[in-house]
Amino acid sequence: MSLSQLSRRLEKLGVTVSITSNTVNFDVDEINCKITFEKEWLTSIKGFYKARQYAYDVEKRVLTGNRFAEFQVVRLDPGFFYRVEHKFNGKNGDTVRLSPASKEFCLSYYESEKYALWFSRLVERLKRRAERRSRSGTLSVRAEELFPNFHTIRFQPKRKPSNADIKALAEAPVKACLFSLSYNRSESWEIFQDINSKGIFYAPPNEDDETLEIPSAEYESSVVTYYKVAKSSQFPSQVFLSYYHILEYHFLRVADEDLHGAVKAQLNDPSFRTDYDNVSKLIATLKKNDSTVDEKEMLRGVLRRYVPESDFIEFIRSKEKDAGEKLYTGSKEKIFGESFPMKLEQGHALSNAAAILKHVRNALVHSSDRYTREDCFLPFSESEDVIIKYIPLVKYLAERVIFSTAK
Repeated sequence: MSLSQLSRRLEKLGVTVSITSNTVNFDVDEINCKITFEKEWLTSIKGFYKARQYAYDVEKRVLTGNRFAEFQVVRLDPGFFYRVEHKFNGKNGDTVRLSPASKEFCLSYYESEKYALWFSRLVERLKRRAERRSRSGTLSVRAEELFPNFHTIRFQPKRKPSNADIKALAEAPVKACLFSLSYNRSESWEIFQDINSKGIFYAPPNEDDETLEIPSAEYESSVVTYYKVAKSSQFPSQVFLSYYHILEYHFLRVADEDLHGAVKAQLNDPSFRTDYDNVSKLIATLKKNDSTVDEKEMLRGVLRRYVPESDFIEFIRSKEKDAGEKLYTGSKEKIFGESFPMKLEQGHALSNAAAILKHVRNALVHSSDRYTREDCFLPFSESEDVIIKYIPLVKYLAERVIFSTAK
């Protein structure tokens, strides 16, 4: 009976299904497949469809029962992992376990509306496997392949809580255990429901067969390193700051060159004398042209030196045309507590971009400032969407600086 209920979900996805004993046979896209369920799986499936205790929040990916709460978690650090298992024991007998998702959690996701997307990926994988086979016939599929490779963290109190929300009761110890894991084992995980940003969707690698050429330019090694960090990071804040570092790398160089040029123009004047008036003019020139005390002005200087403003204006117009909306040039947009314009005009575009990017950079490096807490940047919150929006701008400018400073 339990396999019949499981099979009905496949039928809703347009799959032809038949059951023989402990095996589910199904045909999808002209591929004959079978899944043979072991006793452990059969017991879990039967218990899942018979039980009435489970409540699954598909958006937050949380499963609750009478005596547990299980949260889907996401690995943040880049370390390799396949099946991770950690158990925490409380002094009062409570337990917290991080491990591959329980069968009940997998089956709950299986029955949700989100499963259709995963199943389409599974079908594509089965197609590739069928194409590689040297013989025809039925394709064997492991029961685990029917579900994503989720990891979860599960809180289970020693005694069933009375008149208490098990999910609310679980959140504090679960988060404490994840911090302990990061501190003691250098493994960083985050609860899925706490990641509220849209995240970054990186373009797939370019698999063009065209032969790559050795570049004729020599690029600045330090800024290339920042660029590689930006391209390889999974965190929007780190991506933005790494691109910004490329611009920042040239702050003093450009400021010093501008200052030297202004001073040389005055000192090399044949009429220059070391009298009071001339020395006063020299001091005024130094003060006027020394931008090293104003990082926003230093950023403007770098952009003006290395980025053609007309090209930048065209880049913004192209981005907005592709998006079908004014991403950057609409009415003044409030960014972390302040409003900024973006005028696509010569003399304004780069200056406006510098003000915005410097403000975003400040929001990333200061966890608390003169703004309210709601206006500060917080990882994995909706504020990451603001960072993601401006990554294409800082990336474009960083790339133009790399190209312009290459030899």
